[in-house]
Amino acid sequence: MYCPKEKLRDTVLRYPPVMSHGVDDGFFSRFLWDGCRDYAAQLSLPVILDYWNQLGPENVRSAMRCGIKSAVNILKQSWHPAMDEISLDIHDENGNDDASLLLCEAGVTIAPMSMYSTSMALVRLPDNVCGDCILDRKTSTDAKQIQDFLYHHRIEVPIKCINGVLYIRISYHIYNRMEEYERLGAAMK
Repeated sequence: MYCPKEKLRDTVLRYPPVMSHGVDDGFFSRFLWDGCRDYAAQLSLPVILDYWNQLGPENVRSAMRCGIKSAVNILKQSWHPAMDEISLDIHDENGNDDASLLLCEAGVTIAPMSMYSTSMALVRLPDNVCGDCILDRKTSTDAKQIQDFLYHHRIEVPIKCINGVLYIRISYHIYNRMEEYERLGAAMK
């Protein structure tokens, strides 16, 4: 390994930030095992891939797309009851349904579902928390306070401040249950 700056040669480039096994056994051994690694994830990878293939990757992705739309519907019904007549079609695989565009235009979501990943969405927080989006601009400090409030209630979810408006970034995977989103909806009322 070449390092042009002499001052850097004896720093992090030559020594790992955490040293443990192999520290006195040469350059390669210093970095091979730092004493803090847990390689269980790598060892379990074959079993995980077998399970993934058993479920079927496209089946998992489809379940995730349906799940995130259901979660958005739950939060929309809880936080934005004026939008009750608009409901996402959980069976629309592409997210191009008109409801998705209407929710975006109404400011309930930040983008149509077709623009989201398979399993994530941003949903505007309820008006009693977010306030008037034009007159009552929010900051990242407000987002942090709400995130801390939710964490105190055993709910771990990021709150994002985008253009002065607070959104919650939810995600869905096959291990999630709709009751979790119902609990989140109730916590923010």
